[in-house]
Amino acid sequence: MTASGLQMEEGLWRTFTSLLDGPSTARAVATRLGRPVATIVRNLNHLQEHGLVCETGTDRVGQHIERVYRLPEGAVRVRDERALSLAFHETERGLTLAAYNGLPSAAGMVSVCVPRERAAEIMDRLQALREDIEALQQEGGDVKLSFFLAGWTED
Repeated sequence: MTASGLQMEEGLWRTFTSLLDGPSTARAVATRLGRPVATIVRNLNHLQEHGLVCETGTDRVGQHIERVYRLPEGAVRVRDERALSLAFHETERGLTLAAYNGLPSAAGMVSVCVPRERAAEIMDRLQALREDIEALQQEGGDVKLSFFLAGWTED
């Protein structure tokens, strides 16, 4: 699995996704993931070299000053099969946070590349899902879901 040319083994992936909740120190990430701080620092440095993590300042923790890391602004291209489930998870999380904070909406977007021979099958499945959603819409509700679908070939 690659992300901007970086091999995203499990430890790097977990370090990367741990910053979805916002900026954090290596020590805080290590605590959250139950991993050694030195391993997390190596992971963060590796991710930073590939533009997937940025330093955003420092934080005083006791007598130590620690670097604070965050995900970069804007879009990050992650070529990994886990990206789609991550996008769905983050959109659900965003809806929960939006509701909790009294905000009107949240959104997430992910692009995936599929084999040309499977594209028609996927479109048929999306069509069936659209029909199911339209049937649910007749029941009414208080959560609005908007869909954006685009397709193209990268020849």
